[in-house]
Amino acid sequence: MKRLSRQSGMTLIELMLASVLSVIISYFIMNIMITSARTAATSEGQAQAQETGRLVMAWLDEQLSVAGYNSNYQSSESQSPMAVLCQAGAPLPPANNAHCTFDTNDHGSGGDRIAIRRSTGARDGVTPPDRDVQTCAGEALPAAIVNNQEFVIDVYWVQPNTGNASTTDDYELRCATYEENGTRIADSQAIANGVESLHILVGIADADGNPQRFVAPTNVTNWERVVGIRVAILAREFGGSTLTPDARAYGLLDADPITFQDGAARYVQNGTVWFPNTKKL
Repeated sequence: MKRLSRQSGMTLIELMLASVLSVIISYFIMNIMITSARTAATSEGQAQAQETGRLVMAWLDEQLSVAGYNSNYQSSESQSPMAVLCQAGAPLPPANNAHCTFDTNDHGSGGDRIAIRRSTGARDGVTPPDRDVQTCAGEALPAAIVNNQEFVIDVYWVQPNTGNASTTDDYELRCATYEENGTRIADSQAIANGVESLHILVGIADADGNPQRFVAPTNVTNWERVVGIRVAILAREFGGSTLTPDARAYGLLDADPITFQDGAARYVQNGTVWFPNTKKL
């Protein structure tokens, strides 16, 4: 006699346990995926802010190092590497007569402004490098200025970016070149987006020309003793919020701390630029 084996399916309890286990496993897998995506977005936002800060600082290091340069190589006359402090009521760049150094402790207007002095052109028989015949934005300087080896003033500042409707790159670093009488040469130029604030301290030399201390521009009494500049910039990511919206405070040199609670990734980049063209006074 042939015996038939008896088969039975899963019980209701087993089905319920399998369902619960599948839900738990799915929950943890989704959590891992969400966390990974959030971590990737956070890393990308922080990388954007850091890249902007480092790029801007590298560019400023190259541009600011020409402060005090005199194309008359045989001259023993020392030149002030920076323009003097702005007077009360001075216009904002890129307007005319904004060729001055600005000092503030807040961040609402983009922070401080850097104004360096440099010579143009070259002596007879010497071919000047491009930097000596161009504005800070790379445009050609007027022939009359170059031929007379006149000094010009390059101003660097941060201002709101009104060229587009985006709210994620509201501030940008800009530059403009001025004649010493305050007339702006050519148009101002945007250098980088994502820069929210800039602050500086000025390096002062002792009687022997050795760097002695850094002070706020307001405390400089003799601009001919300036031998360097310490710069701090606050850069942010280009995208939306990638961090948790907790309050985060940032400090830039002697400026008041600034606090944000928008969840955007930010980065403070510091650097020091020496002025090799300054002569012992």
